[in-house]
Amino acid sequence: MGKPFYILLFSFLPFISFGQNLYPEKFENCKLSNFCLDCGDLKAQPPQSFLNEVTNNLGGNMKSLKGIMEIQILIDSVGKPCLLSAKNETNVSSKELKLPHSINNTSKWKAAIVNEKHTNTSVSVILVFENGTVTAKRRTFDFSNSSNMKAVGTPEVAGTERSKLSETWTVFTQDNSALPWDMSRAVVTDKNNLIWIGTDNGIAKVEKGKWEVFNNQNSNIKAVGRNKNQMPAIRDIAVDNNNNKWFIAGYDVYKYDNKSWTVYDSINSPINWARKIYVDKSNNIWFTSWEGVAKFNGSAWTVFNKKNSQLPSDKTLGVFMDSKNRVWIGTFEGNVMIENKRTIRFLDKNSPLSKAYISQMYEDKAGNLWFSLYNEKGSDAGIYISKTDGSWERIMGDKPNFFSKNSINYFLLDEDKDMLWITQNNVGIIKYDLKRKSYEIYTNENSNVPSVNVEQLTKDKDGAIWAATYAGVVKLNIL
Repeated sequence: MGKPFYILLFSFLPFISFGQNLYPEKFENCKLSNFCLDCGDLKAQPPQSFLNEVTNNLGGNMKSLKGIMEIQILIDSVGKPCLLSAKNETNVSSKELKLPHSINNTSKWKAAIVNEKHTNTSVSVILVFENGTVTAKRRTFDFSNSSNMKAVGTPEVAGTERSKLSETWTVFTQDNSALPWDMSRAVVTDKNNLIWIGTDNGIAKVEKGKWEVFNNQNSNIKAVGRNKNQMPAIRDIAVDNNNNKWFIAGYDVYKYDNKSWTVYDSINSPINWARKIYVDKSNNIWFTSWEGVAKFNGSAWTVFNKKNSQLPSDKTLGVFMDSKNRVWIGTFEGNVMIENKRTIRFLDKNSPLSKAYISQMYEDKAGNLWFSLYNEKGSDAGIYISKTDGSWERIMGDKPNFFSKNSINYFLLDEDKDMLWITQNNVGIIKYDLKRKSYEIYTNENSNVPSVNVEQLTKDKDGAIWAATYAGVVKLNIL
């Protein structure tokens, strides 16, 4: 059963040199954040027993398992493997396969060597399951002829019947616009109604239909490794109250004041691989990370972590400050609210906040608090509303498992139209009508939304919704 690894050549840019997920299904157990994409004077090599071990770990699932799966494995400097991300196109879900367990419990690899030193790297492997057997091919990367990348995917939830969809979209890609890279993760609208798009190799600004691209040549965003033409992936963007743009790129954060760029890194700030940006009403800039939450007031930094603020974990998901100046923080081990320097844990079993973790929040005009809660286990993930009268409402509460397997990447509440927009992992875009309590699911099979991987949403001043996808950016067509 142990088959050798074969080399397969693809023209991809190494856009995960600073620790990005290559595939849409992400796993959070790997502790490394700094690694390169299958690099090395001597590349990482698997043990000869790798396929046999994977087969044994999958156990009884092997007999019925069919299809193709591509996995991204982190190999640390001592050779220990850890599953980072996957694209599963088999007939069995990764959860049912216990995929992280099956990969992480295999033997050590021979670590990659760069400049005579062992280094952290990520390796991509294509697994083909058929007739109770598995074969493997190693994906290799040609960095010399790379100009674009996208991921389309197959939706894991069926979309609404095409004839019943009420909206249409315009798609912007490298082919029909100045978008520098189709793989896009972030999009925001600034105070002047300009659209800013963060891709895996460049930033685009859209002003009244005119595009401007920012890259290594006209910004001070650091290049990735030795490739001077490659930018790190832009994972999040936010606009502060002074119309400064903030970008998470690789390890660092960048501020653009419409004239010049400022970098915040481990030298002049506590930032080390930030995950999300949030701007509060007082113009404090907040960053979540796996080392707690950092707040910047324009001159000084404050860090909230397990030691000084009684956070359940330093691995933080979301942060928010409400109109009462209460700070809400979601971690992978529970949520807290900090009020007047007092930390409050949510332990009431009747509260949704005791069952799933805050990923995103929003306060509407009436003072109701909206929560996107994450939990891959059970049926508690979803969108919840904490109303001013103390009661809770759950969006799509009649479908409690809807957001458990396919988590929420982002939500946007359009209060002008009583519409809630949600991007769902490995599905697409959901439009939820708050008055009718009905929804439409837009996927790449029933609409021209080009990918099942959709991240950030924004609304421009004309009322159009924009979404960053892994195969271009889409804009809602409005009449």
